[in-house]
Amino acid sequence: MKKIILLAAFLIFSGLSSLYAQHYTIQPIPSFNYQLTEPKAAFQEVITHGIPPNREKREMDVVISSSSTHPQLVHAKVWIVKRNGSTIKGPYTIYLNQVLSVPIDHSQWGVVIHCNWSVAASVWID
Repeated sequence: MKKIILLAAFLIFSGLSSLYAQHYTIQPIPSFNYQLTEPKAAFQEVITHGIPPNREKREMDVVISSSSTHPQLVHAKVWIVKRNGSTIKGPYTIYLNQVLSVPIDHSQWGVVIHCNWSVAASVWID
């Protein structure tokens, strides 16, 4: 619970400039095979023309993959966060090549991934 509160506070009060100051790079959604170079990665949906009315119900999809073999079960924690920080879904635990699909509404959403292994992340909206 403490982690969720800290994450919510972080996302609510931080803008893009403060995220860059903390050495976070926000990747656009969709992103495919983005190599996590640090344990945490953030992704933000970029909407330029709005969501068509028939697409009010959507799904955020997240997959992690790795080409190396690890003796341990590789997994990541994933949070799905509404842009204004009012809704946080997760944390979800996903394993290699497992597709996480989380229902989202027509608002702008982002994804935060925490993984201690070298993995590539793909994030898209279906």
